[in-house]
Amino acid sequence: MAVLPAKRKLIDITGPVFETLSRQAYREGVSLKKYIETLLEKDAERHRAEMPARITDPRILGLVGVARRAVAEAGPDDERLQYILSK
Repeated sequence: MAVLPAKRKLIDITGPVFETLSRQAYREGVSLKKYIETLLEKDAERHRAEMPARITDPRILGLVGVARRAVAEAGPDDERLQYILSK
C-alpha cells in the first residue's frame, strides 16, 4: 500500500481536554502534538484492522462470494488468488 503524505488539520479542543492531554503528554515525556498524533495513529490503526469485519454492503459481499467461488473452481493450485483472498 502506498504511503500517503501527512495531512494538517486545525482542531479545537476544550480547556479540560487540553489540560488532561497536556498532563498525559508530560508524563509520557513527549510534546502535546506528538502525544495527540500517537493517540490518533493508534486509534486509526485499530479501526483499519476492524474494517473488513464491518463490511455489510450486499454488493461488496456478493463480489467476495464470486471470488470465493472462483477459488473453489480454480482449485488449491492458484496461489495468487488464495493470497488475495487471505487478506
